[in-house]
Amino acid sequence: MNTATLSGRTYGPGVAPPPDRELPPRAPGRRPEPTEPLPVPDLRTLEARRSEINRAALALPGPLHVVLYALIGPEGKVNAELAAARGFAEAQHLVVVGPPLVDILDSVDARTGGEDPLLRRGYARARQMVTDPACAVRGVVAVSRTAITPADRLYQDQLTWYADRRAGLWLLRGETQI
Repeated sequence: MNTATLSGRTYGPGVAPPPDRELPPRAPGRRPEPTEPLPVPDLRTLEARRSEINRAALALPGPLHVVLYALIGPEGKVNAELAAARGFAEAQHLVVVGPPLVDILDSVDARTGGEDPLLRRGYARARQMVTDPACAVRGVVAVSRTAITPADRLYQDQLTWYADRRAGLWLLRGETQI
């Protein structure tokens, strides 16, 4: 039987040991410097960026089709949120298509904030609709930015995602409004 031994590990026949990837020892007293978190833009900057993204989406030819999205808590009133979002979309001359998408935070999500929008099925479906070339949806309408995420860094990532796809995100209440 052909076997190879490397770093105390034995590899069976036909299995090549991995290349030697040992790192040189770190010099004494040379710890890596802690990295500082990236600065989070203020709310006015986020709002201005979203407005710019929406203008770019509106500049595309033809009517802009959007889907309504709502995030509610365990005792939330989904009809009120969706009616407000629909009225706002119509006032902005956006064409609402398809059924509204709703995510309901359970009691655990409500305590932790449910910050990551990518973990929600309804929001993931809205993003999928925006990226599907066979679907006319090119934007999302929600009541407030907290329906997307209350976390500034995650929200900024979502704005980048919309900008990269020349899609829009319309909010009834802007980032600076309560």
